[in-house]
Amino acid sequence: MAFTAETLLEQLTGFTPGSRFAVAYSGGLDSTVLLHAMHHALTLAGHAQGDIPLFSLRAIHVNHGLSPNANQWQRLCEQQCAHLGIALHVERVKLDPEALANLESQARDLRYGVFERQLEADECIVMAHHLDDQAETFLLRSLRGAGPRGLAAIPKRRPLGRAMLFRPLLEVPQAELRAYAERELLAWVDDESNEDTAFDRNFCRHDLLPKIEERWPAYRESWQRSAQLCAEADILLDDLAAIDFEEAKCPVPTVINAKKLQALSQARQRNTLRYWLNLAGAPDPGWNVLTHIVEELIPAALGTQPEIRWHANGASVVLRRYRQNLYLQRVIENIASLIPVDWQPKNMLHLKDNGLIYSLATEGSGLRVDGDVVLKLRYRHGGETCKLQGRRTRTLKKILQDANIAPWLRDRVPLLYCDEELVCIPGVGVCEGWQAGTNEHGWQVIWVPPDAAPQR
Repeated sequence: MAFTAETLLEQLTGFTPGSRFAVAYSGGLDSTVLLHAMHHALTLAGHAQGDIPLFSLRAIHVNHGLSPNANQWQRLCEQQCAHLGIALHVERVKLDPEALANLESQARDLRYGVFERQLEADECIVMAHHLDDQAETFLLRSLRGAGPRGLAAIPKRRPLGRAMLFRPLLEVPQAELRAYAERELLAWVDDESNEDTAFDRNFCRHDLLPKIEERWPAYRESWQRSAQLCAEADILLDDLAAIDFEEAKCPVPTVINAKKLQALSQARQRNTLRYWLNLAGAPDPGWNVLTHIVEELIPAALGTQPEIRWHANGASVVLRRYRQNLYLQRVIENIASLIPVDWQPKNMLHLKDNGLIYSLATEGSGLRVDGDVVLKLRYRHGGETCKLQGRRTRTLKKILQDANIAPWLRDRVPLLYCDEELVCIPGVGVCEGWQAGTNEHGWQVIWVPPDAAPQR
């Protein structure tokens, strides 16, 4: 069946009257057809209700500045939107010249960042990915060894920031979109970079898939069905992971019980770990990292403290085995070098990647300083000593050990100074001479480590 505005309208039946749509409009063939068909589909919906507009529509164009023709493409988008009477938002982005080796993903991240910033909470960004895009994605991910989640390929709907992302053309071959454009005499731009087979997707599109189509003409529909089956399998795996996680979870979201995990098969361990790490906001660990965790961290002998680090999507994390649990933490390089921060006890302070610090007013205990006094928050450099109230002078290292602070957290414990004198170790104790006496106002200073602090 040929693609038309009417068939597109059928895809919109799940949206309530008043829904607001924004088309991601590059000016290329696919997004040009989508914009035109969306305009006519929503017009048809209005006609069915006595010319009452049921939906609103606008377009967003991101100018990456990569092509010498980028400004020309922008002008065409402006002209087409003006012709249809559709509001257009244009935003220019600048790519990092030092990261040009990863050009495709960088441009994508910037583009999606624009969408997230521009979209309102009740808006839906509509994108023109089609059946051929789905097939290409399925092939590329299979070549990279993806599991069910990756092979589910491009989802039809998903959240995007405060809004929703919707792809109504995923079951439409590009050939039908081209036929629509030719019937409607549409004008579009051709990105010359789409011909460069140095890019993996272009190599698949121009060199591999035509050969596959010669022998298996229906490969697009077959792979689409496989992607749907993988999506279903991924849902079932998540359901199983939720059951297993319930047994192994800890009160702190970035901690999980390794002993409980060890009772599961390795496949279920990996599945539960992936589920937990996603809930905890960690970057995707990938198969190799998960296998390393299962084979080395989870079965590690008590008394050892193995760890593994990984980096993805601009974030670095470390996972440690300590006693019976696994602890997840964002990596901070050389925390001792951070510039001291001013702090007043009456205020709450969020620390960069290090939880938060706050205080509670007390009587007859805690830190004895006026709430308006500005203290300096620093971190351990080595060699610090302290005499806690009622105890002998000891090294800070020994004090933190006796306080049962986890080894990897000891360098991250914030220290409070008045002038150059250490006055308080939050969560541990107050130094001698700074303890509030009977009938004196004091402050109970509390540090919530990043493992337990809500992230802003």
